[in-house]
Amino acid sequence: MFNIRSMCGVIGLRCERDRGDLGEVASALLRMLEYRGYDSTGAAVQTAAGRITLLKDVGSPTEVTRRLGIGRLSGRVFCGQVRWATFGRVTRANAQPHEVACKTHLYGAHNGNITNCDALKDWLTAQGHRVLSDNDGEMLVHTVEHYFARELRRSRDRAVALKAAVLAAARKMVGSYAAVVVDPVTQALAAVKAGSSLYMGLGHDEAKGAFHIASSDLASVLSRTKMLLPIKEGEFALYDHARADFYDLKTGRRIIKEPARSRLKVEETELKEPFRYFMQQEIFSQPAAVRKVLGLFLRQSELLAVADRFAGQRQALARRAVRRIHDLAALTRAESLRRESARFARGADFASLRRLAAKAPSPSGPLESSLGSFLEELGRLAPGGSWAALRLLDGLCLAEEADDVARRVRAFVRLIRRARRHGRAVYMVACGTSFHAAKAAAVFFNRVAALKIHPLLPGDFRSEAAGALRDGDVVIGISQSGETKDLIDVLDLARASGRKLRVVTLVNNLNSTLALEKTDLCIPLCCGPEIAVPATKSFMNQLAVLYALALAAAAPRSPGLRRRRDNLLRVPDLLEDTLASAREPVERAAAELFLAPSIHILATGMQGVAKEGALKVREVVLNHTEGYEASEFKHGPNTILGVNTVFGLGAVLGTAQQRLKPGPDLFRSLYSDYPLVFVTGPAPRDVNLTVSQINTHKIRGADLYVVAEPDPALGAAVSRNRCGRSVFIPLPKTGDDLLPFFTASLALQLLALSMSTRKLARLDALGFAGHGVHPDSPKNVSKSITVD
Repeated sequence: MFNIRSMCGVIGLRCERDRGDLGEVASALLRMLEYRGYDSTGAAVQTAAGRITLLKDVGSPTEVTRRLGIGRLSGRVFCGQVRWATFGRVTRANAQPHEVACKTHLYGAHNGNITNCDALKDWLTAQGHRVLSDNDGEMLVHTVEHYFARELRRSRDRAVALKAAVLAAARKMVGSYAAVVVDPVTQALAAVKAGSSLYMGLGHDEAKGAFHIASSDLASVLSRTKMLLPIKEGEFALYDHARADFYDLKTGRRIIKEPARSRLKVEETELKEPFRYFMQQEIFSQPAAVRKVLGLFLRQSELLAVADRFAGQRQALARRAVRRIHDLAALTRAESLRRESARFARGADFASLRRLAAKAPSPSGPLESSLGSFLEELGRLAPGGSWAALRLLDGLCLAEEADDVARRVRAFVRLIRRARRHGRAVYMVACGTSFHAAKAAAVFFNRVAALKIHPLLPGDFRSEAAGALRDGDVVIGISQSGETKDLIDVLDLARASGRKLRVVTLVNNLNSTLALEKTDLCIPLCCGPEIAVPATKSFMNQLAVLYALALAAAAPRSPGLRRRRDNLLRVPDLLEDTLASAREPVERAAAELFLAPSIHILATGMQGVAKEGALKVREVVLNHTEGYEASEFKHGPNTILGVNTVFGLGAVLGTAQQRLKPGPDLFRSLYSDYPLVFVTGPAPRDVNLTVSQINTHKIRGADLYVVAEPDPALGAAVSRNRCGRSVFIPLPKTGDDLLPFFTASLALQLLALSMSTRKLARLDALGFAGHGVHPDSPKNVSKSITVD
């Protein structure tokens, strides 16, 4: 039997000296990992003098850190874990970290699943270990301890012994995991990446000294430092505050690593006014996110235009300046960065940039490139009046990013056109929200580029396509996190077929396993960090990038290609219009739907949008919802219309107030018409099909909710629903068959958000503890699924 143990988050932080605020830092880091697990939370903090405090319990990081007083701890070593249990009970004994001392003393935690856990427990018990839980994390720590004790008998060098113990323990493990283990004597840490996500960074705080950090979550690392140390699958690191040595997990061979500055903006991980939830903030950030990614992919922005003109006139200066910015961004120590940045700001090149920027000012607004945050740091060291020069530098960096995107797109187009020329297949493989984007992409490539794309879930790819792969086929994997285990496994399977395939990945995290290790070509989504578990802005950017790739892959003289490109550039404004115009009808619909026990979303020619809208409702409202191609509803699912036994909380509460006894009266009081949400584009055929569906179903007992561009026939069909309730949610007029993929998706996101907040408030008011309804962290789901 294949047992899945856990999908969690682990952290290991080693500081130069004791910090009085380490508990506060630990609590903040654990809370950043809450989206990865909230069944239990734990922290082990060790002082320079050697005192270890281990605090852990059942509950979310927000609740446990406060209840156990983790924020009051001080020390220089922190090992923490959040657990999302998928096998094994949610108990304190199963919470991590685990501290063990059967053969020698160690403590540690893990993220992922070790599938031979039961066999390891039997073996460890036979070897004399006292195993206190059924958690696979404890088996891992005990196994490292077992071999560490053996190696210490052979060598007095504890670093050598720990390295050998990690290698021996890895050979004993079956599964996918990442782990942090601490030697309490030397206070050195081992961080292992064996199939689950793990990121490492180094930094230096003037008051607190140097540090190294490892974490399952990239944003948590970036909250402490922008300098990353790339660690790949099948590698591990031994580190303290000053040094990190990397090794191959199979051979023990030393691997040299160079730090690199991350280009993700940490400030996007903060909740800002007036938003109450990250999901809400990320929904409203979508116009800006799509505008940025289209600017890069279509090279269409004011700042890029200014930078391109400047680079054309002063190419040598532009190249020198950008190269110098990269050199400065690579510096890891604060004092070196401050000294060299001040030198650059006082130098001749920066003075030239200031003069030239004053003559041809750049557009106003925030810095846009991925080095924008770093340039803002540089601005604090530069002479007064340097903002225009920094803005110009930002444009030059943005132009460099656009050049990089253009190279990647050209490579993608070559692969796709070669596959078409030789009659080869193009597969898109993805999970969850990314799969729904792939379903939409199949429409984009069909209508824009006349190309057939096969969108498949990883399981379907294994069962329906893996045995039919041919040389020259293209497999495109889509993942926001770049760490989706199902997708990683299926790409490994495709590689193992022996066919000469080309693998392309679309990811948001360019430091991820998919981006660094599993691809021939990586396409960035450029949406920035996404904190809420339900994907919103990453989905919208996936749609935008996939549409842009379809445009690029089309034959240059394809009919209507220019119109399609111009329409794509309208998307950010259309999203802003949707946010403004759809809010009131969305609120009316949400007020009627948030307690509905079941809903069907029926889309005409936009199945990916229907499925994504249904997923959003299921995720954050916890109401059963299905997304269908509209015409399919009459082939069986329509049996739910009319008399049924689908009873919701609202009906049950009403019945309780009436105190009806079991019988026909009770049954009639529980019945309500079934809600159908229709989605369609403005094409006459699609509108006519939708009107036909509405008229067919409303007479059988349906409440009607329509998401569409204003149309007289649709409006009449909805307004004449004398049998039940109805709401029309208007989308901005486009007259285009593809733009509603964006606007309708946004309207459905808003609907799910409003339904979630309403149901959350209602259940809280009823005193319904542990209901799990929340827009940011609903129960049972995680942002990045890194187990099988």
